[in-house]
Amino acid sequence: MDIYREIARLNPRQKEAVLHTDGPLLILAGAGSGKTRVITMRTAYLIHTGVPAGSVLAVTFTNKAAREMKERVKTMVKGGNGSPVISTFHSLCLRILRREIEHIGYRKDFTIYDTSDQVSLLRNIMSEIRFYDKSFKAESILERISRAKNDFTSTESPAPGDPVEEASEIIHPRYCEALKSMNALDFDDLLLLTLKLFREHPVVLEKYRERFRYLMVDEYQDTNRVQYNFIKLLAGERKDLCVVGDDDQSIYGWRGADIGNILDFEKDFPGTVTVRLEQNYRSFSHILKAANGVIKNNTRRMEKSLWTERGDGTKVNIFRAVDTEDEAEWVADRISMMKDGKSIPYESMAVIYRANTFSRPFEEALRSKRIPYSVVGGTSYFERTEIKDLAAYLKIIANPSDDMSLLRAANVPKRGLGPSAISKLSDFARSDSTGLLEAFGKAGGITALSPKAAASAEDFFKLISRYRDLFMKGRDMGMTLNALIEEISYKDYLIELYKTPDAAYGRIENLDGFVQSITHYESTDASPSIHGFLETMALTDMIEEKEEKGGHGVTLISFHSSKGLEFPVVFIAGTEEDILPHKKSAYSDEGIEEERRLFYVGITRAMNELYITYTDHRTKYGKETPSVPSRFLDEIPEETSSKIDRFVEMGPDEEKAYVKKLYDNFMSKLE
Repeated sequence: MDIYREIARLNPRQKEAVLHTDGPLLILAGAGSGKTRVITMRTAYLIHTGVPAGSVLAVTFTNKAAREMKERVKTMVKGGNGSPVISTFHSLCLRILRREIEHIGYRKDFTIYDTSDQVSLLRNIMSEIRFYDKSFKAESILERISRAKNDFTSTESPAPGDPVEEASEIIHPRYCEALKSMNALDFDDLLLLTLKLFREHPVVLEKYRERFRYLMVDEYQDTNRVQYNFIKLLAGERKDLCVVGDDDQSIYGWRGADIGNILDFEKDFPGTVTVRLEQNYRSFSHILKAANGVIKNNTRRMEKSLWTERGDGTKVNIFRAVDTEDEAEWVADRISMMKDGKSIPYESMAVIYRANTFSRPFEEALRSKRIPYSVVGGTSYFERTEIKDLAAYLKIIANPSDDMSLLRAANVPKRGLGPSAISKLSDFARSDSTGLLEAFGKAGGITALSPKAAASAEDFFKLISRYRDLFMKGRDMGMTLNALIEEISYKDYLIELYKTPDAAYGRIENLDGFVQSITHYESTDASPSIHGFLETMALTDMIEEKEEKGGHGVTLISFHSSKGLEFPVVFIAGTEEDILPHKKSAYSDEGIEEERRLFYVGITRAMNELYITYTDHRTKYGKETPSVPSRFLDEIPEETSSKIDRFVEMGPDEEKAYVKKLYDNFMSKLE
């Protein structure tokens, strides 16, 4: 590929961003402005100018984005100059910790805990310290601990009068100690411990500064304080750092993202060159003017305004529905009309709402018209019980100190090791200053255990030891996993658990899929290992991925999940006060501004047509409640939008039938 010919095809602002290679660079990339093309071309250009490929590091947030960047760069860069490192934050930090974590007191065979593992650990801790107040959920405390880690703070100074914060203050240090004792990390630790490593061991930091001389960070508006400090340390004095993002699309404040990172970049990195990418290649002008009209009401933002050469297109259509069901039916009717009248494929249309709890009426309306659809955001494959059970076996095989995984695997399928036996084994482990798995191996000498329980514990220890030897060879791991499943009779256990083979069929299929996944990993990884597979599994599970647009029919999706996607036709539903903006955000300027950015993200997903709906009444907690249109609707410029009257689309007979239906619905609710 002729890199200079490709650069010549860029617009002036894109070209400026690609050609600036030294010193801090902020690329403010508006929605649909071609930022991925700019990042990948800048990477290729750096390598073309003689920068060693391995010295270039590009960091993003999802595996999907990293894969896409890798593929694009690969087509642009030929020859033996190597490959740049393109990775998510968490994958990069995991790679560093696997090599360096012994500097901060962990073993290299650490395991990674997912959310359900963390919740189980917290419940155990709360039970051990007799924290029985049922008003405190482990999930709420985990959320506070995670927020403290991402803000790079502690919970030592809880907000006065906040009982959950006070509970977190008690539990947080015990949680961290428990993780370390089991040589386990949670997802937040991957970042936090890498930052700790860099701060406490300058020699290690300098090694990676020398390795990565040119840094790029995508979606910079989504970084938290730990990621900010990590990047700042890695950039060092050279500050050859390029960040790409859009403050107007910062919608993850609730999970730790700090919009101040991008707003203050010019101050944090003196001498920054700022390039604004404002030409949009996705949407028609009326849609962009609506988006600009909304977002300009935010005060904490960097000035920019999207524009396009595509033309005006149709106006943004705003529909007022009677109630929840009427809203969903109208959307389904419109989808059907566009499919039949304009030949627009179902896959080209999306319904965007505040949260997945709003999908039900749309699913029912689409089903009634036999319109296929996909709901984005369901239970993760890796969260299914049978997969978690097998993963627990693999984790204890990989890391003998992982007591949480041991406790899950020890009695699945049941082998006579109930709570009483586990308690006695745990007591022995503490008194003998040994690990719990070792206690299983010494069970024959524990007089408090029954002979049957002792034999079961020793058999389990031998099973884990034997499969540890097999897996550590790193060969035929799929066959080894299949042998483990057969030896513990796990499929029979599922059939017994779900009563019939038919009921267990889907679960057993998932087991086969799990075996296939480890086989696929082994065939594609240059140095396969059980740790490597568990890392791949953990990162695929934990990093919030943008799912592909529903592969089947109309896409039903939340605002947060829709970021990064685009659809020819978009319906934004439920634009009412207490929903958008959410009632929890309505009393702070910061909260309102993030909600406005959420609406902006939804608007800018639309390429050709945009429909926005709200209701007069909405069913909440089983009752009809009056609704108030969202304040954001008043911010859409009048010249870009039009109000839709349902009756305009109907003939006289249809109108009469519709009015009668509304009347019947109303009377049935009165009864």
